[in-house]
Amino acid sequence: MHASLTTQPVLTVDTVQENVSLFGEADPGEPEPRLSVRVSMSLRFYDMVGLLAFHPAMMLTASELQCSDELAEALRFAIVDSGMSQIEEYAELARSALSGPRRPFHAYTKLVAEAVTRTFGMTAPQPPAAPAVNTLRLVAA
Repeated sequence: MHASLTTQPVLTVDTVQENVSLFGEADPGEPEPRLSVRVSMSLRFYDMVGLLAFHPAMMLTASELQCSDELAEALRFAIVDSGMSQIEEYAELARSALSGPRRPFHAYTKLVAEAVTRTFGMTAPQPPAAPAVNTLRLVAA
């Protein structure tokens, strides 16, 4: 299953809150009010795997990869902490690592990919089927 476009607005705003962190959690030490902003984006399979496997702040353990809530929280942080070009770079690293068992980071990236499939229902896109080869040649006489 591949990601689909959202039908929600791309950007919505909620209420202004005081004493909250960047992620909206209670933080009595935060002196300035924050406006809650929600951004909708569509991620591909390799985007998610790349963010979780190659973002510098991500060092997910096997037990964290088993916990859907922790995986979703890690993905949320990685998205907020990454730009669009970084997401593309991480996706290419994931695609490369998963391309064969002898590739660097293959085993770990495969564990992350399995966690993405289990948690979010996303799978790697299947390559297009090769066209059938007709071994018969018609020769005009």
